[in-house]
Amino acid sequence: QAHYATLEWLMFQIANIGPMYGQAFHFRSVAPERVPYAIDRYTNEVGRLLGVVDKRLAKHPYLAGAEYTIADIATLGWVRNLIGFYGAREIVEYDALKAVPAWLERGLARPAVKRGLEIPKRP
Repeated sequence: QAHYATLEWLMFQIANIGPMYGQAFHFRSVAPERVPYAIDRYTNEVGRLLGVVDKRLAKHPYLAGAEYTIADIATLGWVRNLIGFYGAREIVEYDALKAVPAWLERGLARPAVKRGLEIPKRP
């Protein structure tokens, strides 16, 4: 059961989070022209997806359940960049979420994640 929950949430990231976060960033930040419909559509979808993840994490410490899995690894970077690199914390109402911030904090506190964030070494 845990194996299939991991696959389910990994596929959720692959099919939803990655593409929608990428589109939101593209239309908000690098598109050669402003397309208000696209900006609104993808920004709203990112917020909706965060809500889905928040609802899941309200019941389980990690996406697939009790254990940290590849589903968390694949998703953590997108959420971290959403509020950091993309600067969309306020836009997607990140601080109104209940479970995602604690999950992100737990994930970023993991020793291997900390080491990975230092590759390449920063001056």
